[in-house]
Amino acid sequence: MCIYSAIGDYAGRTWPDRYPYIYPWVDPNPNGIRFPPVPAPTQEQFDELKREVEALRKLLGAAKEYDAITHQPDCEMEEKIELIKRVADFVGVDLSDVLS
Repeated sequence: MCIYSAIGDYAGRTWPDRYPYIYPWVDPNPNGIRFPPVPAPTQEQFDELKREVEALRKLLGAAKEYDAITHQPDCEMEEKIELIKRVADFVGVDLSDVLS
C-alpha cells in the first residue's frame, strides 16, 4: 500500500468516531438515516476539524511526492478519498492540488 493511500485510510477510519457531527453534512450513505441524530458542531469543534484537514493537506502532498519517488504514483482508489473530499468541502479547505 502506498503512503498516500495509508493516510487516506487512517482519516477515513478515524474521523467518523472522532468527529461524529460530520454525518449530517458528510453522510457516507446519503440514502440512509443516522440515529440518534447528532447535533451540529460547535465553532471550536468545527475549527479543530478544519485544522486537521489543513494538516492532512500537507501530509497528502508529502505522501504524493514520496509515492512518486518510490514508483507508486496515483495508487489511491477514488472511494477511499471520497470522505476526505466531502469533509474538506464541509470545512472549506481546498484539496484539489493534493487529491487526484
